[in-house]
Amino acid sequence: MSTLAVAADARPARRARLVIAAALAALAGILIATEATTRAGEAILAREFIQLVAPGRAVAAGPIVYFGIGTAEVTGLNITTMCSTTVLIVPLLLLAVAIIGITRAPTARVGLGLLVGMSLAITCNMIRFASAAWAYGAYGREGFDLVHRYAGSLFVIVGFVAAFLLLLRISLKERGPRPAAVAVPDEGSLPLRRDRRSSSRRSRR
Repeated sequence: MSTLAVAADARPARRARLVIAAALAALAGILIATEATTRAGEAILAREFIQLVAPGRAVAAGPIVYFGIGTAEVTGLNITTMCSTTVLIVPLLLLAVAIIGITRAPTARVGLGLLVGMSLAITCNMIRFASAAWAYGAYGREGFDLVHRYAGSLFVIVGFVAAFLLLLRISLKERGPRPAAVAVPDEGSLPLRRDRRSSSRRSRR
């Protein structure tokens, strides 16, 4: 009876995990389907980073961030599909789906790891955009190509790997040593103990 009760109690928890995994997979699909809208929102966020280091003001229009407004030269940074943070976020979402579906890691811990990983990936990509805009203002087209295509890309790859590992580590981290189980025998299985005193008295008689 106890085995059946445990199995019945595990079913709702398993269903909840499957629902969460399906929701994360659906979110990944939505991000891919609406990547144009996502890039427009990403440009708004990138504008805040770019105007910290680039000359003049920065304005976002669709997936393009224009910076240098108010100076002699205005430049536009176009966030393409391959440069978008969606390329980094979707694999992290799918990894979280796999962790929830395959392992018994707590969903709250997986959610925390996913949040940390996505925050790191987004921040690294924003730093790349800002660095590319700064390099263009300081060194022209050559500086932009060097930072955006090479140094910036390498920086984002390292950040993505770190986000990937953080998601795994936080999700699969053990809670600590479990207390040792104490076996309590049933009353019917208790061994019969004979009183030595009573047995010795009987032997004397």
